[in-house]
Amino acid sequence: MSFTRASNIGHFTRSGDPALSEGYVSGFFSRVIRNKHEGERITFKHNTIYVLPSLTGFGFIAVSALNFVLGINYQNNLLLGVAYLMIMLLVVSIIYGYLNMNGTHVKLVAIKSAHCSVPPTVIFELSTKASLQQLSIEHNLLKQQISVPSVQTCEHINMPFELPRGKHVLGRFKFVSHFPFGLVSVWSYLYCRKSIYAYPDPLVDSAQRQMFESHKKDDQFTHSSTHLSDEFKQLTPYQSGMNMHRISWRHYAKTQQLLIKDYEGETGAQTLGFDFDHLQGNVEERLAKLCYLVLQADQHNLSYALKLGPRLIAAAQGEQHKVKCLEALSDF
Repeated sequence: MSFTRASNIGHFTRSGDPALSEGYVSGFFSRVIRNKHEGERITFKHNTIYVLPSLTGFGFIAVSALNFVLGINYQNNLLLGVAYLMIMLLVVSIIYGYLNMNGTHVKLVAIKSAHCSVPPTVIFELSTKASLQQLSIEHNLLKQQISVPSVQTCEHINMPFELPRGKHVLGRFKFVSHFPFGLVSVWSYLYCRKSIYAYPDPLVDSAQRQMFESHKKDDQFTHSSTHLSDEFKQLTPYQSGMNMHRISWRHYAKTQQLLIKDYEGETGAQTLGFDFDHLQGNVEERLAKLCYLVLQADQHNLSYALKLGPRLIAAAQGEQHKVKCLEALSDF
């Protein structure tokens, strides 16, 4: 009895093991199919469309075979004729089912990351020269299967995902049709390596809300805020109880030392610093509170920095900075 080492398993298996052979076969077909279907767009054609009888179709074949056997045994031409007609109907279904999907072009138009409760969505564009009937789109992260009754020329399909907080690779989408009589399944795939983010839902902290409301009333922070003037004075070591919004994040990124900025006067640019380690609660609660702070700072057009453990996002403002911070919170 000989032993060989399986390349993707990590332990020794017998060379004649049927399970190992099946794994190689399924792995081979998986790689071949993925290579043909990977990307952000695909055109359904003869080498990317797969056709098999559906469950109803297999039942239809069984009844047809039964009619054929009974017709032969009892020399009943009516039963034989019914059996032949049923087989012809199945063949016609296969042809029309293939022609229904053939030539359809699928394109990934947009990926819209969002908060878990929104939810994140993906938008596909379906275009076809002829009409496309009875198409369903399946994905293991979809809230529900997407059904498209018909596509005449071009149509955009919004697909909402049910995702936990985090960064998720889109992976495999399955496009399947049972047109025209439900006797066959005609399907194809699209594998996408792009990612979609499910941001944490913001959690309102009463102290932080009061801080932002105060800023809204008199256009400045009166509590836990940073007032910087144009004239820099000095850097002093950070001590417990000091205002963390005055931390010099640039110096921290270089030296890993917390230093506080001192300025002459109490007016000028306002810069905030949000630190995961300085908030109360479990991981999800802290991330939710940071999400609220980021959204509020962006809404008030304030410059802010974000520190998540060893990772530091330097102070900035604007839509790109907000998205960068939200993605960091999702992927923490």
